[in-house]
Amino acid sequence: MITAIRRQLLTNWHPMRWVALAIGLFLGYNWLAESSPVLGFMSLFFLIQAITNTGCLAGQCAPATPVTPATRELNTDDIQFEEIKNRP
Repeated sequence: MITAIRRQLLTNWHPMRWVALAIGLFLGYNWLAESSPVLGFMSLFFLIQAITNTGCLAGQCAPATPVTPATRELNTDDIQFEEIKNRP
């Protein structure tokens, strides 16, 4: 679990993630200078999105889940379907 969190925090730093981090830091500085609660909330919003790589930054609404060996070996040949009929 710790390695998954570390991987999410330290990898996949694309340009939009850096921009969100810069916006969050800029708003955080202004929040400290101006003491405006709105700037503080906006700063936290951008910082959390940048650090955790969540949110809709550049059209990616969530980070992709890594493919594990267990999900690669799924056998879809033996799936059986049952037809469900509607009652009149």
